[in-house]
Amino acid sequence: MNEEITQARKQNMKIYSIYRAIGVDLIFYYAIEFLFLTQVKHISSADVVLGAGFYAVFMIVFQIPASMVVDRMGTRKCTILANLFNIIFVILIMCCKNLEMLIFAQFISAICYSLKDISDTTLIRYSIPETKKKGDIYSKLEGKGRRNYFLLNACSSFCAGFLYIINPYIPMTASLCFAIAATIISLGFRDIEEEKNNQKKEKSTIKSYMQDLMQNIKFIIKSQRLRSLFLYAGLTWGIFGLMGTYRNSLLVDIGTPEQIITMITAYVGVFSSMGAKKQVQFHNHFRNHSLTTILFMITCSILIMGIIGSINISYEVTLLAVLICCPFLHISKGMSEVLTPRYLGNFAKEGILTQIYAVNAISRNILRAMISFLGSYLLRITNTANSMTIIGIIVLITALGLVTYMKTRLGLKPEEYNKDEILGRKK
Repeated sequence: MNEEITQARKQNMKIYSIYRAIGVDLIFYYAIEFLFLTQVKHISSADVVLGAGFYAVFMIVFQIPASMVVDRMGTRKCTILANLFNIIFVILIMCCKNLEMLIFAQFISAICYSLKDISDTTLIRYSIPETKKKGDIYSKLEGKGRRNYFLLNACSSFCAGFLYIINPYIPMTASLCFAIAATIISLGFRDIEEEKNNQKKEKSTIKSYMQDLMQNIKFIIKSQRLRSLFLYAGLTWGIFGLMGTYRNSLLVDIGTPEQIITMITAYVGVFSSMGAKKQVQFHNHFRNHSLTTILFMITCSILIMGIIGSINISYEVTLLAVLICCPFLHISKGMSEVLTPRYLGNFAKEGILTQIYAVNAISRNILRAMISFLGSYLLRITNTANSMTIIGIIVLITALGLVTYMKTRLGLKPEEYNKDEILGRKK
Protein backbone atom coordinates (compact mmCIF):
# COMPACT_ATOMS: atom_id res chain seq x y z
CA MET A 1 0.00 0.00 0.00
CA ASN A 2 2.81 2.44 0.93
CA GLU A 3 4.47 1.79 -2.44
CA GLU A 4 1.18 2.50 -4.24
CA ILE A 5 0.77 5.76 -2.33
CA THR A 6 4.35 6.76 -3.13
CA GLN A 7 3.84 6.07 -6.83
CA ALA A 8 0.54 7.97 -6.80
CA ARG A 9 2.23 10.98 -5.19
CA LYS A 10 5.04 10.93 -7.77
CA GLN A 11 2.57 10.64 -10.65
CA ASN A 12 0.49 13.56 -9.41
CA MET A 13 3.49 15.82 -8.82
CA LYS A 14 4.93 14.86 -12.21
CA ILE A 15 1.90 15.97 -14.25
CA TYR A 16 0.54 18.71 -11.98
CA SER A 17 2.57 21.56 -13.46
CA ILE A 18 1.72 20.38 -17.00
CA TYR A 19 -1.97 20.19 -16.10
CA ARG A 20 -1.95 23.65 -14.48
CA ALA A 21 -0.22 25.16 -17.52
CA ILE A 22 -3.13 23.94 -19.65
CA GLY A 23 -5.95 24.04 -17.13
CA VAL A 24 -5.52 26.95 -14.69
CA ASP A 25 -7.99 28.86 -16.81
CA LEU A 26 -9.16 29.02 -20.41
CA ILE A 27 -6.48 29.56 -23.07
CA PHE A 28 -7.32 31.96 -25.96
CA TYR A 29 -10.64 32.94 -24.36
CA TYR A 30 -9.85 35.98 -22.22
CA ALA A 31 -7.90 37.77 -24.95
CA ILE A 32 -11.04 38.04 -27.06
CA GLU A 33 -13.80 37.59 -24.44
CA PHE A 34 -14.73 41.29 -24.29
CA LEU A 35 -14.54 41.73 -28.06
CA PHE A 36 -16.46 38.52 -28.76
CA LEU A 37 -19.29 39.31 -26.36
CA THR A 38 -19.64 42.99 -27.32
CA GLN A 39 -18.98 42.86 -31.06
CA VAL A 40 -20.19 39.40 -32.09
CA LYS A 41 -22.89 38.78 -29.49
CA HIS A 42 -23.84 42.48 -29.12
CA ILE A 43 -23.82 42.47 -25.31
CA SER A 44 -22.98 45.83 -23.72
CA SER A 45 -19.75 46.32 -21.78
CA ALA A 46 -21.75 47.04 -18.61
CA ASP A 47 -23.61 43.73 -19.05
CA VAL A 48 -20.31 41.89 -19.54
CA VAL A 49 -19.17 43.19 -16.14
CA LEU A 50 -22.62 42.40 -14.73
CA GLY A 51 -22.24 38.81 -15.93
CA ALA A 52 -18.97 38.59 -13.99
CA GLY A 53 -20.84 39.82 -10.93
CA PHE A 54 -23.40 37.03 -11.26
CA TYR A 55 -20.54 34.55 -11.66
CA ALA A 56 -19.17 35.68 -8.30
CA VAL A 57 -22.60 35.32 -6.67
CA PHE A 58 -22.94 31.78 -8.02
CA MET A 59 -19.46 30.97 -6.70
CA ILE A 60 -20.53 32.10 -3.23
CA VAL A 61 -23.59 29.83 -3.32
CA PHE A 62 -21.70 26.79 -4.56
CA GLN A 63 -18.64 26.83 -2.28
CA ILE A 64 -19.91 24.88 0.73
CA PRO A 65 -21.70 22.28 -1.46
CA ALA A 66 -18.51 22.04 -3.55
CA SER A 67 -16.44 21.43 -0.42
CA MET A 68 -18.81 18.62 0.55
CA VAL A 69 -18.71 17.12 -2.95
CA VAL A 70 -14.89 17.19 -3.05
CA ASP A 71 -14.67 15.56 0.38
CA ARG A 72 -17.16 12.84 -0.55
CA MET A 73 -16.11 12.13 -4.16
CA GLY A 74 -12.38 12.78 -3.88
CA THR A 75 -10.13 15.35 -5.50
CA ARG A 76 -9.36 13.42 -8.70
CA LYS A 77 -13.00 12.86 -9.70
CA CYS A 78 -13.93 16.46 -8.91
CA THR A 79 -10.99 17.81 -10.92
CA ILE A 80 -12.14 15.79 -13.94
CA LEU A 81 -15.78 16.83 -13.42
CA ALA A 82 -14.80 20.51 -13.14
CA ASN A 83 -12.96 20.38 -16.45
CA LEU A 84 -15.99 18.84 -18.14
CA PHE A 85 -18.09 21.80 -16.96
CA ASN A 86 -15.44 24.10 -18.43
CA ILE A 87 -16.01 22.52 -21.84
CA ILE A 88 -19.75 23.12 -21.50
CA PHE A 89 -19.11 26.76 -20.57
CA VAL A 90 -17.12 27.47 -23.75
CA ILE A 91 -19.84 25.90 -25.89
CA LEU A 92 -22.50 28.04 -24.19
CA ILE A 93 -20.48 31.22 -24.79
CA MET A 94 -20.14 30.31 -28.47
CA CYS A 95 -23.93 29.94 -28.64
CA CYS A 96 -24.70 32.95 -26.41
CA LYS A 97 -27.38 35.33 -27.71
CA ASN A 98 -28.26 37.63 -24.80
CA LEU A 99 -27.53 38.58 -21.20
CA GLU A 100 -29.72 35.80 -19.82
CA MET A 101 -27.75 33.14 -21.67
CA LEU A 102 -24.49 34.77 -20.57
CA ILE A 103 -25.64 34.54 -16.96
CA PHE A 104 -26.49 30.85 -17.45
CA ALA A 105 -23.02 30.27 -18.91
CA GLN A 106 -21.53 31.99 -15.87
CA PHE A 107 -23.66 29.65 -13.73
CA ILE A 108 -21.98 26.65 -15.38
CA SER A 109 -18.55 28.26 -15.06
CA ALA A 110 -19.18 28.82 -11.34
CA ILE A 111 -19.90 25.10 -10.88
CA CYS A 112 -16.61 24.39 -12.66
CA TYR A 113 -14.42 26.70 -10.61
CA SER A 114 -16.14 26.13 -7.27
CA LEU A 115 -15.00 22.50 -7.65
CA LYS A 116 -11.73 23.27 -9.41
CA ASP A 117 -10.47 25.88 -6.94
CA ILE A 118 -10.79 23.36 -4.12
CA SER A 119 -9.95 20.05 -5.81
CA ASP A 120 -6.89 21.13 -7.81
CA THR A 121 -5.08 22.73 -4.89
CA THR A 122 -6.11 20.09 -2.37
CA LEU A 123 -5.05 17.29 -4.72
CA ILE A 124 -1.46 18.55 -4.95
CA ARG A 125 -1.35 19.37 -1.23
CA TYR A 126 -2.31 15.76 -0.48
CA SER A 127 0.29 14.55 -2.98
CA ILE A 128 3.26 16.36 -1.40
CA PRO A 129 4.80 14.33 1.46
CA GLU A 130 4.89 15.92 4.91
CA THR A 131 8.21 17.76 5.13
CA LYS A 132 9.44 21.11 6.41
CA LYS A 133 9.78 22.17 2.77
CA LYS A 134 6.19 21.33 1.85
CA GLY A 135 5.31 25.01 1.35
CA ASP A 136 8.32 25.55 -0.89
CA ILE A 137 7.56 22.41 -2.92
CA TYR A 138 3.97 23.57 -3.41
CA SER A 139 5.14 27.03 -4.48
CA LYS A 140 7.55 25.56 -7.01
CA LEU A 141 4.98 23.21 -8.55
CA GLU A 142 2.17 25.76 -8.58
CA GLY A 143 4.52 28.55 -9.62
CA LYS A 144 5.88 26.53 -12.55
CA GLY A 145 2.36 25.63 -13.69
CA ARG A 146 1.08 29.20 -13.51
CA ARG A 147 4.25 30.59 -15.12
CA ASN A 148 3.80 28.28 -18.09
CA TYR A 149 0.07 29.03 -18.20
CA PHE A 150 0.71 32.76 -18.39
CA LEU A 151 3.34 32.25 -21.11
CA LEU A 152 1.04 29.96 -23.09
CA ASN A 153 -1.82 32.40 -22.60
CA ALA A 154 0.41 35.26 -23.77
CA CYS A 155 1.34 33.40 -26.96
CA SER A 156 -2.27 32.42 -27.62
CA SER A 157 -3.43 35.99 -26.95
CA PHE A 158 -0.99 37.29 -29.55
CA CYS A 159 -2.41 34.87 -32.11
CA ALA A 160 -6.03 35.36 -30.99
CA GLY A 161 -6.28 38.89 -32.36
CA PHE A 162 -5.28 37.90 -35.87
CA LEU A 163 -7.48 34.79 -35.76
CA TYR A 164 -10.35 36.91 -34.47
CA ILE A 165 -10.12 39.19 -37.51
CA ILE A 166 -10.28 36.16 -39.82
CA ASN A 167 -13.23 34.65 -37.92
CA PRO A 168 -14.16 35.33 -34.25
CA TYR A 169 -15.11 31.68 -33.76
CA ILE A 170 -11.60 30.39 -34.55
CA PRO A 171 -10.02 31.47 -31.22
CA MET A 172 -13.16 30.28 -29.39
CA THR A 173 -12.77 26.85 -30.99
CA ALA A 174 -9.09 26.85 -29.99
CA SER A 175 -10.13 27.62 -26.42
CA LEU A 176 -12.54 24.68 -26.50
CA CYS A 177 -9.72 22.40 -27.68
CA PHE A 178 -7.52 23.46 -24.75
CA ALA A 179 -10.38 22.81 -22.32
CA ILE A 180 -10.69 19.30 -23.74
CA ALA A 181 -6.91 18.80 -23.47
CA ALA A 182 -6.99 19.82 -19.77
CA THR A 183 -9.72 17.26 -19.16
CA ILE A 184 -7.68 14.52 -20.81
CA ILE A 185 -4.58 15.38 -18.74
CA SER A 186 -6.62 15.39 -15.53
CA LEU A 187 -7.47 11.73 -16.16
CA GLY A 188 -3.81 10.98 -15.38
CA PHE A 189 -4.11 11.97 -11.72
CA ARG A 190 -4.28 9.21 -9.13
CA ASP A 191 -6.18 9.14 -5.84
CA ILE A 192 -4.14 9.16 -2.67
CA GLU A 193 -5.82 6.14 -1.12
CA GLU A 194 -4.40 6.82 2.33
CA GLU A 195 -6.19 10.16 2.48
CA LYS A 196 -9.40 8.74 1.06
CA ASN A 197 -9.47 5.96 3.66
CA ASN A 198 -8.87 8.46 6.46
CA GLN A 199 -11.74 10.59 5.20
CA LYS A 200 -14.10 7.60 5.03
CA LYS A 201 -13.34 6.73 8.66
CA GLU A 202 -14.05 10.29 9.78
CA LYS A 203 -17.27 10.68 7.73
CA SER A 204 -19.26 7.57 8.62
CA THR A 205 -22.57 9.45 8.49
CA ILE A 206 -23.81 12.61 6.80
CA LYS A 207 -24.80 14.01 10.20
CA SER A 208 -21.34 13.54 11.72
CA TYR A 209 -19.75 14.93 8.56
CA MET A 210 -21.90 18.07 8.71
CA GLN A 211 -21.09 18.55 12.39
CA ASP A 212 -17.38 18.27 11.65
CA LEU A 213 -17.71 20.60 8.66
CA MET A 214 -19.52 23.28 10.68
CA GLN A 215 -16.97 23.01 13.50
CA ASN A 216 -14.09 23.47 11.07
CA ILE A 217 -15.75 26.44 9.36
CA LYS A 218 -16.41 28.13 12.72
CA PHE A 219 -12.74 27.79 13.59
CA ILE A 220 -11.65 29.09 10.19
CA ILE A 221 -13.84 32.19 10.51
CA LYS A 222 -12.50 32.87 14.02
CA SER A 223 -8.88 32.66 12.85
CA GLN A 224 -7.48 36.19 12.63
CA ARG A 225 -4.68 35.04 10.33
CA LEU A 226 -7.10 33.43 7.88
CA ARG A 227 -9.53 36.35 8.03
CA SER A 228 -6.71 38.67 6.97
CA LEU A 229 -5.86 36.41 4.03
CA PHE A 230 -9.52 36.11 3.02
CA LEU A 231 -9.92 39.90 2.91
CA TYR A 232 -6.72 40.32 0.91
CA ALA A 233 -7.63 37.51 -1.51
CA GLY A 234 -11.13 38.91 -2.02
CA LEU A 235 -9.97 42.45 -2.73
CA THR A 236 -7.24 41.43 -5.17
CA TRP A 237 -9.35 38.76 -6.90
CA GLY A 238 -12.14 41.24 -7.55
CA ILE A 239 -9.73 43.91 -8.80
CA PHE A 240 -7.85 41.55 -11.13
CA GLY A 241 -11.13 40.38 -12.68
CA LEU A 242 -12.53 43.89 -13.10
CA MET A 243 -9.31 45.44 -14.44
CA GLY A 244 -9.07 42.85 -17.23
CA THR A 245 -12.41 44.09 -18.59
CA TYR A 246 -11.70 47.74 -17.81
CA ARG A 247 -8.35 47.59 -19.62
CA ASN A 248 -9.93 46.30 -22.81
CA SER A 249 -12.85 48.69 -22.49
CA LEU A 250 -10.45 51.63 -22.11
CA LEU A 251 -8.49 50.51 -25.16
CA VAL A 252 -11.71 50.23 -27.18
CA ASP A 253 -12.77 53.70 -25.98
CA ILE A 254 -9.57 55.30 -27.29
CA GLY A 255 -9.90 53.53 -30.66
CA THR A 256 -7.32 50.73 -30.36
CA PRO A 257 -7.56 48.09 -33.16
CA GLU A 258 -8.62 44.56 -32.14
CA GLN A 259 -5.27 42.95 -32.96
CA ILE A 260 -3.43 45.53 -30.85
CA ILE A 261 -5.76 44.86 -27.91
CA THR A 262 -5.00 41.13 -28.00
CA MET A 263 -1.28 41.85 -28.44
CA ILE A 264 -1.41 43.94 -25.26
CA THR A 265 -3.17 41.04 -23.53
CA ALA A 266 -0.27 38.84 -24.63
CA TYR A 267 2.24 41.46 -23.50
CA VAL A 268 0.84 41.72 -19.96
CA GLY A 269 0.46 37.94 -19.78
CA VAL A 270 4.24 37.61 -19.98
CA PHE A 271 4.51 39.72 -16.84
CA SER A 272 1.99 37.50 -15.04
CA SER A 273 4.31 34.61 -15.91
CA MET A 274 7.27 36.52 -14.51
CA GLY A 275 5.36 37.16 -11.29
CA ALA A 276 4.47 33.48 -10.89
CA LYS A 277 8.08 32.48 -11.57
CA LYS A 278 9.64 34.97 -9.14
CA GLN A 279 7.14 34.64 -6.29
CA VAL A 280 9.50 32.52 -4.14
CA GLN A 281 12.27 35.12 -4.39
CA PHE A 282 9.72 37.89 -3.80
CA HIS A 283 8.46 36.12 -0.68
CA ASN A 284 11.99 35.51 0.61
CA HIS A 285 12.90 39.18 0.10
CA PHE A 286 9.79 40.94 1.47
CA ARG A 287 8.57 38.26 3.91
CA ASN A 288 5.74 39.76 6.01
CA HIS A 289 5.60 42.80 3.71
CA SER A 290 4.91 40.73 0.58
CA LEU A 291 1.15 41.27 0.43
CA THR A 292 1.46 44.94 1.40
CA THR A 293 3.90 45.52 -1.45
CA ILE A 294 1.56 43.80 -3.90
CA LEU A 295 -1.37 45.98 -2.77
CA PHE A 296 0.76 49.10 -3.29
CA MET A 297 1.66 48.04 -6.84
CA ILE A 298 -1.98 47.30 -7.69
CA THR A 299 -3.28 50.61 -6.33
CA CYS A 300 -0.68 52.78 -8.09
CA SER A 301 -1.24 51.02 -11.42
CA ILE A 302 -5.01 51.53 -11.38
CA LEU A 303 -4.85 55.17 -10.30
CA ILE A 304 -2.26 56.16 -12.90
CA MET A 305 -4.17 54.53 -15.78
CA GLY A 306 -7.49 55.99 -14.63
CA ILE A 307 -6.21 59.53 -14.14
CA ILE A 308 -4.31 59.67 -17.45
CA GLY A 309 -7.31 58.21 -19.28
CA SER A 310 -9.64 60.76 -17.64
CA ILE A 311 -7.41 63.69 -18.61
CA ASN A 312 -7.67 62.44 -22.22
CA ILE A 313 -4.37 63.99 -23.35
CA SER A 314 -3.93 61.84 -26.45
CA TYR A 315 -4.26 58.29 -27.74
CA GLU A 316 -0.51 57.72 -27.55
CA VAL A 317 -0.14 58.89 -23.93
CA THR A 318 -3.09 56.79 -22.73
CA LEU A 319 -1.78 53.75 -24.57
CA LEU A 320 1.68 54.30 -23.04
CA ALA A 321 0.13 54.49 -19.56
CA VAL A 322 -1.54 51.13 -20.14
CA LEU A 323 1.72 49.61 -21.44
CA ILE A 324 3.64 50.84 -18.37
CA CYS A 325 1.09 50.24 -15.60
CA CYS A 326 -0.46 46.91 -16.63
CA PRO A 327 2.83 44.98 -16.29
CA PHE A 328 2.98 45.94 -12.58
CA LEU A 329 -0.64 44.90 -12.18
CA HIS A 330 0.01 41.53 -13.81
CA ILE A 331 3.29 40.85 -11.98
CA SER A 332 1.22 41.34 -8.82
CA LYS A 333 -1.40 38.94 -10.16
CA GLY A 334 1.14 36.22 -10.94
CA MET A 335 2.70 36.43 -7.48
CA SER A 336 -0.58 36.78 -5.60
CA GLU A 337 -2.24 33.74 -7.18
CA VAL A 338 0.59 31.49 -5.96
CA LEU A 339 1.41 33.08 -2.61
CA THR A 340 -2.18 33.35 -1.34
CA PRO A 341 -3.02 29.61 -1.43
CA ARG A 342 0.44 28.90 -0.04
CA TYR A 343 -0.17 31.16 2.97
CA LEU A 344 -3.67 29.72 3.42
CA GLY A 345 -2.23 26.21 3.65
CA ASN A 346 0.46 27.12 6.19
CA PHE A 347 -0.07 25.49 9.61
CA ALA A 348 -3.20 23.68 8.33
CA LYS A 349 -3.76 19.95 8.61
CA GLU A 350 -4.92 18.20 5.46
CA GLY A 351 -8.34 17.36 6.91
CA ILE A 352 -9.30 21.03 7.00
CA LEU A 353 -7.77 22.19 3.71
CA THR A 354 -10.93 21.82 1.61
CA GLN A 355 -12.90 23.94 4.09
CA ILE A 356 -10.19 26.62 4.19
CA TYR A 357 -10.15 26.89 0.39
CA ALA A 358 -13.96 26.86 0.29
CA VAL A 359 -14.34 29.70 2.82
CA ASN A 360 -11.61 31.61 0.99
CA ALA A 361 -13.52 31.20 -2.28
CA ILE A 362 -16.73 32.41 -0.62
CA SER A 363 -15.12 35.52 0.86
CA ARG A 364 -13.20 36.46 -2.27
CA ASN A 365 -16.28 36.02 -4.45
CA ILE A 366 -18.39 38.12 -2.10
CA LEU A 367 -15.90 40.93 -2.61
CA ARG A 368 -15.60 40.18 -6.33
CA ALA A 369 -19.39 40.39 -6.69
CA MET A 370 -19.46 43.73 -4.87
CA ILE A 371 -16.61 45.09 -7.02
CA SER A 372 -18.17 43.76 -10.24
CA PHE A 373 -21.61 45.23 -9.54
CA LEU A 374 -20.00 48.55 -8.61
CA GLY A 375 -17.85 48.39 -11.76
CA SER A 376 -20.91 47.66 -13.92
CA TYR A 377 -22.86 50.55 -12.35
CA LEU A 378 -19.97 52.98 -12.92
CA LEU A 379 -19.77 52.01 -16.60
CA ARG A 380 -23.47 52.84 -16.99
CA ILE A 381 -23.09 56.38 -15.61
CA THR A 382 -19.63 57.38 -16.84
CA ASN A 383 -16.79 56.34 -19.14
CA THR A 384 -14.19 53.66 -18.47
CA ALA A 385 -11.36 56.03 -17.48
CA ASN A 386 -13.48 57.79 -14.86
CA SER A 387 -14.73 54.44 -13.58
CA MET A 388 -11.14 53.23 -13.26
CA THR A 389 -10.16 56.36 -11.31
CA ILE A 390 -13.06 55.94 -8.89
CA ILE A 391 -12.20 52.26 -8.39
CA GLY A 392 -8.55 53.22 -7.82
CA ILE A 393 -9.49 55.68 -5.07
CA ILE A 394 -11.73 53.09 -3.40
CA VAL A 395 -8.95 50.48 -3.58
CA LEU A 396 -6.46 52.94 -2.07
CA ILE A 397 -8.69 53.65 0.92
CA THR A 398 -9.52 49.95 1.36
CA ALA A 399 -5.88 48.89 1.01
CA LEU A 400 -4.75 51.33 3.72
CA GLY A 401 -7.31 49.90 6.13
CA LEU A 402 -6.45 46.32 5.15
CA VAL A 403 -2.70 46.84 5.61
CA THR A 404 -3.35 48.19 9.11
CA TYR A 405 -5.56 45.18 9.89
CA MET A 406 -3.06 42.64 8.53
CA LYS A 407 -0.05 44.14 10.30
CA THR A 408 -0.61 42.31 13.60
CA ARG A 409 -2.19 39.19 12.07
CA LEU A 410 0.09 38.09 9.21
CA GLY A 411 3.80 37.52 8.70
CA LEU A 412 4.47 36.57 12.31
CA LYS A 413 6.93 33.89 13.36
CA PRO A 414 5.30 30.50 14.11
CA GLU A 415 5.86 30.91 17.85
CA GLU A 416 4.07 34.28 17.78
CA TYR A 417 0.76 32.73 16.70
CA ASN A 418 -1.50 31.09 19.25
CA LYS A 419 -1.69 27.31 19.33
CA ASP A 420 -4.95 27.00 17.39
CA GLU A 421 -3.54 29.06 14.50
CA ILE A 422 -0.52 26.76 14.21
CA LEU A 423 -2.50 23.53 14.31
CA GLY A 424 -5.06 24.81 11.85
CA ARG A 425 -8.00 23.35 13.77
CA LYS A 426 -9.40 23.00 17.23
CA LYS A 427 -8.49 20.06 19.39
